[in-house]
Amino acid sequence: MSAPLIDPETTYLRPVLLVLGGLLALRIAVIGFSSAELYADEAQYWRWSRELAWGYYSKPPMIAWVIGTMTGVFGNSEFAIRLAAPILHAIAALSMYGLGRAMYGARIGLLAALAYSLMPGVTLSATLISTDGVLLPFWCSALFLLWRLRQGDAGWLGAVGLGLCIGAAFLSKYATLYLFIGLGLTAAFDGDTRRAILSIKGVAALLIAAAMITPHLLWNAANDFATVGHTVDNANLGGDLINPENLVKFLSDQMGVFGPISFLALIGGIVTFVVRKRGEIDRRDLWLLAFIVPVIVIIAGQSVLSRAHANWAATAYPAASVLVSAWLVRAMPNRWLWLIIAGVTFAAFFTIPDMALWAKAGVGAIFGLTIACTGALNNWRPSGLLWTSIGLHGALAAVLSLFLVLSPSITTALGLDNAFKRVRGWEATAEMVAQRAAAENATAILVDEREVWHGLDYYLRAHEHPPLLDWRRYGGPKSFSENRPLTDDLDGRVLVVSYRAGERPRMRADFEMFEGAGDLEIALGERSNGCPITRRLALYIAQDYNEQTRDQAWEDQYQGLSERPNPPCPARE
Repeated sequence: MSAPLIDPETTYLRPVLLVLGGLLALRIAVIGFSSAELYADEAQYWRWSRELAWGYYSKPPMIAWVIGTMTGVFGNSEFAIRLAAPILHAIAALSMYGLGRAMYGARIGLLAALAYSLMPGVTLSATLISTDGVLLPFWCSALFLLWRLRQGDAGWLGAVGLGLCIGAAFLSKYATLYLFIGLGLTAAFDGDTRRAILSIKGVAALLIAAAMITPHLLWNAANDFATVGHTVDNANLGGDLINPENLVKFLSDQMGVFGPISFLALIGGIVTFVVRKRGEIDRRDLWLLAFIVPVIVIIAGQSVLSRAHANWAATAYPAASVLVSAWLVRAMPNRWLWLIIAGVTFAAFFTIPDMALWAKAGVGAIFGLTIACTGALNNWRPSGLLWTSIGLHGALAAVLSLFLVLSPSITTALGLDNAFKRVRGWEATAEMVAQRAAAENATAILVDEREVWHGLDYYLRAHEHPPLLDWRRYGGPKSFSENRPLTDDLDGRVLVVSYRAGERPRMRADFEMFEGAGDLEIALGERSNGCPITRRLALYIAQDYNEQTRDQAWEDQYQGLSERPNPPCPARE
């Protein structure tokens, strides 16, 4: 191991503020000019923000509060709904600068801020509103203030801020439980952290956090623990519990979230850390690892047991941004490290779904060769890997920005339309549905898919329309849209807008009259194999709703049946 890092005279604060400020301005401009419509989850969070509460069907309340604040000032446009995302990530990056500077020096603070703000997962998250985007600024600020408390640098303002950040993080997403795991681990092996937590300031911070969390827990108790129950259901542990192939996909996804160079350097650094001697720098490394390794290990285990979405391990990467920056700056030159990372990065691009093979090979080759050539130019110094990673991530951010603001023909040419289909065509869909509902004098619009309900719910706001309802496949609601009460309007003339062919026989059984009324087709682009991507909605006119009993006999009666399935792609015939 090389000599400990030395903090230079400069704080790098001005360049950090300039870069983060410039990046923030660019990201605000991108969401302002973006052609991407709201995807279902964003529309769901917007709906929550219309009725502020201490909790919602599937998530804690913070994201609704944030959206409600922004739309209360700027209106209900897609821009206003997403505006908080880049702002919150800028705050998170500034906290990572503070943490890196406090732990390893101002240079690492600068690099950590850049590494965080330009990691692919953050670049994507900054263009839309999500629970991760709301959680991470509070998570990052909590890490920074916890370290200051540990060092004895946090006054009462810092202690109060720590409590507020922990509480706000929990109200953003239950992944904050990983923060408590890291807190427990650091307290177990690090005396300074343990004394800080048990000090009067530490106890006060925890009490403040508990006071913020309590109203949400009471809301859950008063609502049959709806949010907790959904979180358990989302783990999907009811099926086959051994799926080792999912681990490969999870690790590949993490390269996409944190960046291939950063993630491979993190894994290599963890292996190296395990076999080397401990020292003061290592103790700080271990402190950060307590907020990284448990998250990755737990979610990796979840992926093997059932499934794991790529973003579920997102809370590991703020601390990892600091730690990887420190590791690569102080590591010795290593040619093989560069070449292995270049090769794995090239191979990783072939795991990207919904992208033309030539594009995977081309972009992968560009990344791999860039890494290898940059390594040679840097005499194989690992610090150059960090700058290469930041540069490539910046290029990716620019490409994503172009995809969002330019014509969809670009994504069609690259075979990426399938990746954007969820944020296209909803305004056109809503207009067609509204027109048809008016023509049919419908008393209600009934759908059978939560994404369709949320897309229509948001984009129908500009149209006169009857109540929008979501049919219940099961005896009780399984999503927020199904949680909306079914009204007497279903006894009248109902326009059924069906997305799922397999549900139509069951829906038919719930009505005395159920007649086909054509289709709606919305073009969304083209797949890489030439197949058109179409949102096809089968229309029916139904009357006299009479819900059937959802028992096993009902399940068996309709098992395997479908009605009016989508025609096969002509390119595959």
